[in-house]
Order: sequence, then structure tokens, then C-alpha cells
Amino acid sequence: MRTLSGCVAPALCAIILAGLTGCANSRDTRFYLLTALPAVETPGGLSSGRSPALGLHPVGLPQYLDRPQIVTRAGENMLQLAEFDQWGSPLQDNLTRVLAANLSILVPTGRVAVFPWMKDSPIEYGVRVEVSQLEGALGGSCSLVADWAITGRGGKESLATGKSRHAEPAGDSYATLVAAHSRLVAALGKDIAAALKGVAR
Repeated sequence: MRTLSGCVAPALCAIILAGLTGCANSRDTRFYLLTALPAVETPGGLSSGRSPALGLHPVGLPQYLDRPQIVTRAGENMLQLAEFDQWGSPLQDNLTRVLAANLSILVPTGRVAVFPWMKDSPIEYGVRVEVSQLEGALGGSCSLVADWAITGRGGKESLATGKSRHAEPAGDSYATLVAAHSRLVAALGKDIAAALKGVAR
């Protein structure tokens, strides 16, 4: 006759073994951030004699992108969330701050404020951006589609609007995919900087 302790011991060993196996098969999560243009980038916006103060509102993102996991396309109607490859900070915050850094180089101006800014800040132009697509497929391409608008002081007068569409090779890893995302955000910044050149003459 088997005792209760004789039954428990093998079961306990099995549980411990399963736990050890799970630890051995676990993967470390990797975290990524978008990066801004290098500071030596040639300004493509306003002339050096004109340095307006810009105010950038938080960049709008679709809800399916606003999550820690990096989202890729697994098919025309299917998305894939990377369990072990995630954003190092909220994507909206990272994207907004990288775009602000890019604009400070491209305009050029050292005066780019990210909302919320002080009420008495001398903001001459406001910039609003709504991203409808920022995604890609490993081994394929990444694409960005965004609507943007430039407003005058106080945000009431619309000075320019536009839609940016850009694509970049994604590469075969999440590191190259995020680098492609960074290039897409840089291209968006160049579009906005070019429009600012027209309205600030």
C-alpha cells in the first residue's frame, strides 16, 4: 500500500522540474526607442536668420499601436504583438519627443516646446500630428501615414495642412524595424519643416 507521502514526492518533483524547464526556455525581453536625427543634420526648413518658437502637441496614434508590444503586420487583416520585443517608453511620448528633437534641428530652432507649455510661452506656430499608420513586417517594409497641421499663435488660424506618406525597408529584426520607424519619423519632420518654411517667410 502506497502512503500519501509516497504519492506527493513524485508529484512535487514533477512540478519543480517543470518550473526549471520553463525558466530554461524563458527569453529576456528587449526594449527599443525611436531615435532622433543626428545634430549635424543639414537644416531643411527655415533659414538661420528666422527662428520661431514652435509648440508641438502630443502626436495622435491609433489605439492598436498604443501598447508596450511592438506591433507588426502578419497579414492584410492580422496584427502580431511581439511578446519579447517592446517599447522602452510609451510610443506616443517617445514619438512626440523624437519629432520635437527633429524639428529643432530641421527648422532650425532651439525653441520647440512639447505640450503642455507655459501659458506665457511665446509660441508662434503650433504643430498637430495624427498618425494613422506606423507599422511594418519583418523582412518587408515599414510605412507611415500621418495628417498634420500648422497653426498660428493661439492655435486658431490654420496656416498649412498636409498628409505624409513614407516607406522604408524593415529589415529582418526588430532592431532594424525600429530604425526604419525612426527614419520614417525623420521624413515626417522634414515634411513639416518644409511647410514651415513656406508659412514663416
